[in-house]
Order: sequence, then structure tokens, then C-alpha cells
Amino acid sequence: MKGFLYTITLQEPVLANSLGGEPNSARSLFYVPGGLVRGAVINSYPDKDANDDSFRSLFLTGETRFLNAYPLVNGERSLPIPLKYKRPKYLDAGSFGNLDGDGKKIYALEEEWQVNIHTQRDPQKGRATENSGAVYRYIALPAGMKFRGAVVSSISVKPIQDALDNKTILLGKARTAGYGSAKITVQNLPADWREIRNVVPSDLNEFTILLLSPALVRNSDGQFTLDISTALSARLNGKKVNIVDAFSKSEIVGGFNRTWGLPLPQATAIAAGSIFHVTLDSAISAKEAEVLEATGIGERRAEGFGSLVMITSLPDIEAKEENWNKLKLPDHKEEADSEKVDLSPEENQLLEMMITRLLRRDLDQQIVTQAREMTQGYKRDSVPNSQLSRWRVILRDALAKENPTQRLKAFYQAENKKRSPAFVKMEKAKLKTMAGPKRLTEWAEELLEHPEDRNQISESAFKLAQSIDTEPIKLSDELITEYNLRLLDAVLAMMGKMNSVKGGNHG
Repeated sequence: MKGFLYTITLQEPVLANSLGGEPNSARSLFYVPGGLVRGAVINSYPDKDANDDSFRSLFLTGETRFLNAYPLVNGERSLPIPLKYKRPKYLDAGSFGNLDGDGKKIYALEEEWQVNIHTQRDPQKGRATENSGAVYRYIALPAGMKFRGAVVSSISVKPIQDALDNKTILLGKARTAGYGSAKITVQNLPADWREIRNVVPSDLNEFTILLLSPALVRNSDGQFTLDISTALSARLNGKKVNIVDAFSKSEIVGGFNRTWGLPLPQATAIAAGSIFHVTLDSAISAKEAEVLEATGIGERRAEGFGSLVMITSLPDIEAKEENWNKLKLPDHKEEADSEKVDLSPEENQLLEMMITRLLRRDLDQQIVTQAREMTQGYKRDSVPNSQLSRWRVILRDALAKENPTQRLKAFYQAENKKRSPAFVKMEKAKLKTMAGPKRLTEWAEELLEHPEDRNQISESAFKLAQSIDTEPIKLSDELITEYNLRLLDAVLAMMGKMNSVKGGNHG
């Protein structure tokens, strides 16, 4: 058997979407299906010719199989826990794990997810509207998580290995929304590699089959079924198969073909972890057993379906506290940080532009909120709207020119010197600031004397840096000055709005 092992490290959350669940949400499988990896390789493959025999052998005929990538824990690839074992009710763990070396204990893997809430946007307006604003949820595999799978074949898979090694690929859905990026590395397949290390004796006519991935098998009428006897008989050259005992369950599988832009037909599959105790009318050799394990069973084997191992028996493990243990995943945050990609100067420039736009969006919201809080104690009609409008016109004119603070300071000093009745009214208006109640003119004078004060804006930038998991955002003095002056404008606008409430347009 030829092939290689591959390790996937998620750089972004990944949605390997499963079927079912709420209509306004998507939940990922807790593994990366081989079909996603196969699709990523085909997408980057230089010569996509379905009539080429080499291409067909590598991707289409099932001669080459992309086995599912299961969570990697402590350097080992976890596997589906056999359905024969009943998990204790108290154990909050998933369906993947490992048996210990003696086969007396089960280590079940604790599942971890990244849950994000999204809002549907109107494609024309670019925002949520009354008719297009549904809230939906994505439950994705978290960034930093590692998975390991294998590509196995009877032919050389060097072209696939070269196409994958140390590459960044895209997996799953919502790729343009910050999901799907992953780094993949490969290593040679050990000569004696098997999914489960056990020796199957030759001349075997009684054994147990453990499915390590969902299997799509049909009965004699061509319908999908949970009985593997017909499919297994076909794989064993027509030998009569008798299922003595079974622990199995069904699941619905589907998929999506990006080339067609269409979903794949849904079908009933036998779930991974299912067990079948089988007897044959005549024995098979160790070589036949090895071929069956290498090639799998059922349909869509190129995508990782139908992976199995043959074992003589499984140990009996009861659902007792001492027999079951929860296995924790490594810290994904540390893993994600260690896998950060070095960006080119052009990419860094684009990233800085995007972060600045996000920061401006947050600051626009913040100054409105802060202006509303500062004017809570303002008495309506304390300052006429004509005076507020005059100040706002001067303020906006200054913002459009160089040295806006110096222009506004000169204007403020001239107004203070004239001591007009309108300016006196502004002196009497009170605002609620972080340092306590202050006169409007006093607060405006302090703001113009220290336009670089960045307390509020730095807090918003820090929260934004945390939310998008990036380095601390550098704030220019120009940006600080602009938003402090825009805060003054927002306060004057809020006062004018309060003057107009219930009393018409005053001034």
C-alpha cells in the first residue's frame, strides 16, 4: 500500500457542515472529511482532465482514497469509539477517542467548538434590513485545532503529496466570511501502517468489522441499507456472508460539488463506529483481508467513506467510572498563535486599512453613545439651536482643513472675549463627563487644549484588537484629534435634538 499521512492545522474556524439541525444555523462535523481535502487538491491541481487515466486514478475511481482527518491528540490520531461501548451518562465527551494499550480503558475526546453569531445582510444596502436581517449561528471547528488523515493508494501518489505539503488550503463553507483556511503538512506512510495495530491471522472465516468512517452500501435491490452483507460479499469474491451480531446506527450524508454549484444527493449511511460480527462459508487469507482494509467498502471510497478494520474481537469494557476517561484537546489559542502567517508588505497594508475601517466603525458608534450619556443632565433650551448650529458649522469647516484644533481655539478665544449672550448661555449649560459635571465651555476648552487625549479611543481600539485577535492597534494623533472633535460635534447635535423635542424647532 502506497500513500502518506497528512496533518491539518486550522488557521481559521472551519465549517465541515453536517446535515440537519436548525434552519438558521450550521454545525460542523467534529472532523475534516476526506472529500474536503480531495476537493482542495483537485482545485489546485494543474491539469484537471477527467478523461486522463492518471487523473482519474488519483481522484475519481476510488483507487486512491482520501481518508478522513480525525482530531490529533498527544501526537496520535483519534478514531471513532466503537458503538459497542456505552458511554456513561456523566461523561461529557464526544464520539472520538482511543483505547489504552491493554484494551481495558477508553479515553473519550472532549469536543470543543467555536460559536459565532452572524446577521444576514441585504446585498444591495450592505446591512441588515427589516426584510433581510435573519440572525444565524455557525458552530465551527476552532482555529488552531489539529487533525490527521491519510491518503492511500495502490499507485504512486507523489503528485498529490507535492501538491499538499506545506500548503495553505481552504476547507468547508463560508470561505469568504473568515472560515476555512488551514495549513497542511505531509509525512511518509510507514511500511506497516494500519488504522488499528492488530494482526489478522490467515485462513479467517470469523471476524469483526469496525467501521472507521461512514459507509454507503446497497442491498441486492440497489437501495441504501444498514446491512453490509451484500456489499461485503461482493468485496470477498461472492463468499456467503452471515452477520451474527451488530452494533450500528444510521446517519444522513450529503455534500456539495463546487464545480457544478449543486448539492450532492443525500443518502443513508452506516455511521462510523458501527460493528459487525461476521462469519463466512469459506475462509479468506490474510492477503484478502489486507486488500479489503486497504480498499474499503461501499461507494464514494475516494472521499473517505467505507474505511474499515478487521479484528478478531473487541474487549468488553463496561460503562463504569474507572473504565472511561475524558481526554482534553490542547490549547487551540496557543496552536493558532504558533501558526501565524508572515504577510507581505502589500498584505500588511491591506490589513491595516481593514483594521482602521473597523476601528472607525466602532468609534462612530462610540461617540454617539458617549454624546447621549454626556447630555443626560442637559436642560432643554438652555442653549438656542441657532448658537449650536453656528458652532457646528465652524467645527465642521475646521475639520475639513489643516490644523483644525488651532482654528477652533482661535474661534473659541474670540467668542470668549466677546461674551455674547449666546456664549454666556453655553457657559451655563452642564454636561456629565467622566471627571464629573462640567460646563459646556469648560469641557470644550479642555478638549481643544488637549486634542490628543486618547483615553476613550484607546479603550475602543483595545476592545477591537481583542475581538479580531490582532496586535495592538496603533492610533495616530490625527485620528485621535479627529474623533475628539467629532465627539464635540455629536454633543452639540444631541443638545440641538433635545431642544427640538416636544417644543418644535427652538432658536
